[in-house]
Amino acid sequence: MNKFIGVIYFISIFSFLNAEDVDDYYAKQKLRLSSSDVSEIRDAIDRLTFISGSRGVRDIITTLEGNPNFPSSPVNSAAVKFYAAKALAKKGEVIAIQPLIKVYKKESLSFVERTEVKQTLGGVPKTNTSLSSPYFFGENEHTMVLACGEILRALGSIPTNEESLTEIKNALQSPNFYIRSSAADALFFIGNKDNIQPLTDQLGKENDPYAKISILSSILGLEKMANQNFRSVTESLKDANPEIRKKASEALGRFDLSIAAPYLEKAIRVENHPFVLKQMKEDYQKITSFHVP
Repeated sequence: MNKFIGVIYFISIFSFLNAEDVDDYYAKQKLRLSSSDVSEIRDAIDRLTFISGSRGVRDIITTLEGNPNFPSSPVNSAAVKFYAAKALAKKGEVIAIQPLIKVYKKESLSFVERTEVKQTLGGVPKTNTSLSSPYFFGENEHTMVLACGEILRALGSIPTNEESLTEIKNALQSPNFYIRSSAADALFFIGNKDNIQPLTDQLGKENDPYAKISILSSILGLEKMANQNFRSVTESLKDANPEIRKKASEALGRFDLSIAAPYLEKAIRVENHPFVLKQMKEDYQKITSFHVP
């Protein structure tokens, strides 16, 4: 099912269900969370996400935490944690903060830095056990690095408290490039300009090109100034690595001012990577669309 159509379907069905039907629907999805099929668990998480209000949040949290009594169970997979974190971000309930932090701390303990930078869009490693890479090969074969990155973004999407903000800022110092990048995303999602300083501090000592453009993206999105950071991002549209070009486009989308449009327009004319081109066109459309004052 098309993702957008699926979302509309999930939302629209509740317009025609009475309270008893919703109860039955909820119970059915809750039961499906115990499936041995990751795809079924994912679908149940998606459906619980669109039940109005807080209902389903505690069930998604339980799924995020997994089952320690059965380590090999699909519910403990990185893919399930990834989808649960995305769902909790959409729900936006503060009761999810502590469980998210707990799972992040447990799963990220062994992460290490990648030893080489590879161009990975369209050609990813065939493993989901890496402690350094977020990239995965097949459907539902997410790495734990990717899942923990999504947990950090979820923490940035939920109204923050002192503990979650501290955890996100600490993640900027992670030994892993993708976790640092995800922490930068989380600080952007919070939307507080006070967080520009820790991002700037990390930018000055960041060596990984992906993490660096991610940090720049968050700074640019928060400060919205056509300064040296803006120029650095526009230069990154020419980078040889398609991942960097894609992140640079996202940064200009976050910047969201018309001054960025000519740079994207020029980049679109020469871009040959389908994923990057799609991102650039989306960001260009966002920048050039009508904005209500």
